[in-house]
Amino acid sequence: MMRRLLDPNFRRTILAITFAGAGGVLTLMALWLAAQILKGPWPPALAPQRLTIIGTALYAVLALLGLVLTGLSMTVALRQVSARFLGADFSAAGGDGGLQ
Repeated sequence: MMRRLLDPNFRRTILAITFAGAGGVLTLMALWLAAQILKGPWPPALAPQRLTIIGTALYAVLALLGLVLTGLSMTVALRQVSARFLGADFSAAGGDGGLQ
């Protein structure tokens, strides 16, 4: 059992399932926020404030969803990432050399 937990492929699978679950939850929350906009009727005095609050929350959900998708792609698909921007270099590599 412990040997299986240390297997890099098993850990990648667990991370992929976790990120996919988080993405699903965030997507459902975004749909719920969008439904709140369409639900009516609203008191005219509260409509601008309600749109501001829901819009801000929706942006936060979309930002978190972007982080989840980035983490998922980096965890599962990419083994090495490198970038160069304005003379600065960045490199990150992953592999099978985790806990042993």
